Amino acid sequence: MSRWLHAVPETDPGHRAAHTDALLLAALAPLAVESAFTHVDRTTVVSRLALTALVTGEAPTTVLGGRVVEAAGPPPDGRCIRFPGQDSLTGVHTAEAIVTGSAIDEVVGVGTAVSPDDLVDTQGFLRPTLTNGRLVLLVEPAAGGVLRPIESRDPHECCGGH
Repeated sequence: MSRWLHAVPETDPGHRAAHTDALLLAALAPLAVESAFTHVDRTTVVSRLALTALVTGEAPTTVLGGRVVEAAGPPPDGRCIRFPGQDSLTGVHTAEAIVTGSAIDEVVGVGTAVSPDDLVDTQGFLRPTLTNGRLVLLVEPAAGGVLRPIESRDPHECCGGH
C-alpha cells in the first residue's frame, strides 16, 4: 500500500541540487518511491529543506537524521525529484510526448511559447515543479532550435560559489 511520508533532514545534504536529490532518494532505499518532492519547511524559526514522498514499503524512522512522519498528501508546492515516467525521459522528446508519457501535466516555456511538437532535450535530468497541484516542466530555448529544462544537473556556480 502506498502512503505519503514527510521528513525534514537534520543533516545538511549539501548545496548542489543533483547531489541533494541523490542523497534524499538513497535515504528512502529500499522503499519503492513513486513520487518525491523537495520543498521548504517553514514550521520552525529557521526554514529547512524538506522531503515529501509517496512510497511503498516499510518506512524508515529517520531520513538524514530527521524524523519521518505520515503526510496527508504531496506538499502544496515543491520541486519534483521522482515522478512516474521519469526514467523514460532521457534524450530528446516532443513536449507532447513528455506530457503523455509521464506524470508531467504541462511543459511551459520561459521566454518562449511551447507547442506540442516542439523538441525538448531533457539532458537526462528533469525537475518539474508542483504548482497548484500540477507538475509543470519549465523549459527555455537552447542551441540547435530545441528547448531544454531551465534546471540543469550541474549548474554553473557564480559569485564565488564553493
